[in-house]
Amino acid sequence: MARTSSSFDVRPSRLLIAFAVLFIAVYALVFFTGDHKPQPKLGIDLQGGTSVTLQAVTPNGAAPDQASLQKAQEIINKRVNGLGVSGSTVQINGSNLVITVPGQNGDQARALGQTARLYIRPVIQVGAAQPAKPGTPTPAVPDMTDPEQAKAVIATAKATRQSTDAATQKKAMAALNCALPDPLAGNDDPKLPLVACSQDHTEVYVLGPSIIDGQQITGAASGFDQQGGQYIVTVDFDSAASDFWADYTGKHIGTATAFVLDSQVVSAPTIQSAIPGGRTQVTGNFTASTASDLANVLKYGSLPLSFKPSTAQTVSATLGFASLKAGLFAGLIGLILVMIYAFAYYRALGFLTGLSLLLSGLMVYGLLVLLGRWMGYSLDLAGIAGLIIGIGMTADSFVVYFERIKDEIRDGRTFRSAVPRGWARARRTIWTGNAVSFLAAAVLYILAAGDVRGFAFTLGLTTILDIVVVFLVTHPLVHYASRTDLFSRPSMNGLGAIQRVAREQRSAAAATQTRAQATAGASTTEEV
Repeated sequence: MARTSSSFDVRPSRLLIAFAVLFIAVYALVFFTGDHKPQPKLGIDLQGGTSVTLQAVTPNGAAPDQASLQKAQEIINKRVNGLGVSGSTVQINGSNLVITVPGQNGDQARALGQTARLYIRPVIQVGAAQPAKPGTPTPAVPDMTDPEQAKAVIATAKATRQSTDAATQKKAMAALNCALPDPLAGNDDPKLPLVACSQDHTEVYVLGPSIIDGQQITGAASGFDQQGGQYIVTVDFDSAASDFWADYTGKHIGTATAFVLDSQVVSAPTIQSAIPGGRTQVTGNFTASTASDLANVLKYGSLPLSFKPSTAQTVSATLGFASLKAGLFAGLIGLILVMIYAFAYYRALGFLTGLSLLLSGLMVYGLLVLLGRWMGYSLDLAGIAGLIIGIGMTADSFVVYFERIKDEIRDGRTFRSAVPRGWARARRTIWTGNAVSFLAAAVLYILAAGDVRGFAFTLGLTTILDIVVVFLVTHPLVHYASRTDLFSRPSMNGLGAIQRVAREQRSAAAATQTRAQATAGASTTEEV
């Protein structure tokens, strides 16, 4: 006997178990990792955010050119994407850049504006930073936005802190106030010595000219050093810097070398042995967040300009919680209407549709929580629109499947035999439809920017989950339903009318065939 097309490559129970394992794994991560809060991060348009204006500072005090500003905007955008900060914006405003990120913490926005000019310099001398004497008035902070004043301040700082004279260097160490903003941040000359503070403002260093430029960095990543018990940043150099670094560390064992970022010493470790391979570690007083931020700014390169960050300002939500409620309410109304239609048209099969949509929605929610926790993804109103449309497309897949079952019943098959044949016809259509939808979402995500990317991301995510739910949940449930007496009843599965039409068509075809045979027999009798 010919073998019919199988609807399963594996048993339906195993497919349901596979989905159950995925579901449990997602929510185990939601409730037992991170901050344990089962709620996604919200975008600027729903929860507000923090805005930081970066004021450009040039060595000669002149206004920055637009080409440099646009290059800086491009690099900061890459840093934003590298941190996974969804919903952020980087805009040019005159001679400044304005960075807006979701949430109320401006530290991340300020870190994105680091010039990230990293140099490796030999340590010549180190001493404790001089604390301010009690009663000493705080020096006035120069206005670095005034071109003439900025030019004079940077020139004075270079003359004292980048002098080649040892006596001048000693005086600069004693006079340097590490608590004040550094006018040389990102503006120091790497070919000259440098008097610089440590990032924690506790030490002052005299450093030699740079031996490796940060532009020779090919990659950077953060991590936790189990042996040292601290967070570190791993830096990879190009081939030329790798060869030099291996040779230099081999010849200078026992001496200290400083990693200087934007004119501040991040760390100054003592060389213990030669470091071959082009990879080295930067240590310091890092947390997981600061190590990740530093790796991110180093990975995407130095900014062509130095920036002075202003005070972070809170940005109120443009749409707010009321708009979030309105969007979710609209989605709920649409879902209820879909369910009413499904129950009225498919009856008990509509119940399976509702269960599948519920599981799909819960999976989407859990993944959004994890994406916000691990990648910084923020859900905005455009993303909610993508979710609603994506879940609606999931309902379309159910309709395609059920209509194929009805086609098989019209051909005279029972509900039980129609399910595997209907699935064999429907799954290719479901694959094709979702593939087109995912491709469109991917192209839109790559080419678009801003809120449109949030829409494309959630649309692509729900498209993938549509495939998962239809194949691992809906079809196995329909398979089992077709083998139960309850769901096989026409009054329950809503297929009674189709079955009556099929019987009537078969009766009409049989009657037509009988009449045709009778007519043919009469004609034969007359001829005889």
